[in-house]
Amino acid sequence: MSPQSAPERDKGLEKQLLHLLRFSGIDKENLQELVGIVVGLQGKGLDRLRVFPRGLPPVVDGLNVSATIDAANLVDILNVVLTQTPRLSGVSVFPYGITNPEAFQLNVTLGSPVEAGGGVETGAGG
Repeated sequence: MSPQSAPERDKGLEKQLLHLLRFSGIDKENLQELVGIVVGLQGKGLDRLRVFPRGLPPVVDGLNVSATIDAANLVDILNVVLTQTPRLSGVSVFPYGITNPEAFQLNVTLGSPVEAGGGVETGAGG
């Protein structure tokens, strides 16, 4: 068995994610765009991924992506995630290791509210 090339691997990941998330409640166009972003992140070094829909049905508006990253690669991957990821909603990092972290869990939130034009009132007014 020969190893897959990067485009074949990316296409396979995209196909798998679209298949697994097809009943997540995310509309088809939005899902395709978000999955494309996840595949792009995987191609830039974010591997060992777990991907979940974000939100409560019927309003599921994004994806949560979790990955375990070696300490040596954290800075490079964070730089890519923070500067090159469209529709980024949030990032959190959790260290694994008590005195000297050896690995980190990186949680990336992708997507935007379903109604992008809608504002939120805070109740403070004048």
